[in-house]
Amino acid sequence: MINEQIVGLRYDHLCPVLTGHFLTEKTRNAFLSMREAAFEDGIEIQIASSFRSFDRQCVIWNRKFSGQSVVLDKQACPIVDWDTYSDKEKIVTILRWSALPGASRHHWGTDLDVFSPSLMPEDYHLQLTPEEYDHENGMFAPLTRWLSEHMHQFGFYRPYQEDLGGTAPEAWHLSYFPEAREIASMLTPSMLFELLQSKPIDGAETVLDQLPLIWNQFILNISEAPEL
Repeated sequence: MINEQIVGLRYDHLCPVLTGHFLTEKTRNAFLSMREAAFEDGIEIQIASSFRSFDRQCVIWNRKFSGQSVVLDKQACPIVDWDTYSDKEKIVTILRWSALPGASRHHWGTDLDVFSPSLMPEDYHLQLTPEEYDHENGMFAPLTRWLSEHMHQFGFYRPYQEDLGGTAPEAWHLSYFPEAREIASMLTPSMLFELLQSKPIDGAETVLDQLPLIWNQFILNISEAPEL
């Protein structure tokens, strides 16, 4: 049975936070408390992405699969020969940087991408790349360091803290562990299989065939949360 809240088909349980963003009530409250503490330390935290629906994730996925959007390789460089990739190669490559629709943590309302506008040059377009968030030399280094030191006090951690051979490290992606842990335990491969049969995405046949690999390499394969 499909849980529509977990797979991004419903969001009536979420609350608005800042402009145009939605989170669960507990995640929102924890984020606002963390944001206030950071502001007191001279660090601005803004949300780049919070809740993302299944349909929105489908648009991202389909544009990449079809080659309409740029897809990055493991080194975060644009791929120029995308048409030569097999469907399986396309899927694994996309999953390095973008979640499978239905399996994105952004569906839950517990996960968000953050940045600091005050650290950006004027007219700069946010990329959400490892270079921007490098702990020492990145544009958002002060934000990265502050989060590393303080976010755990508010219940947040980085599920993509390190490269485990699945999703690329994302220093900007924070998860509210007290709720995300519970939701993650309710998502199952059979739920995803049923969902993607009823709401097909580009490459669906290969996705369904490769779902065990996707499940283990890109969904379960995340960094462990510290003691929170």
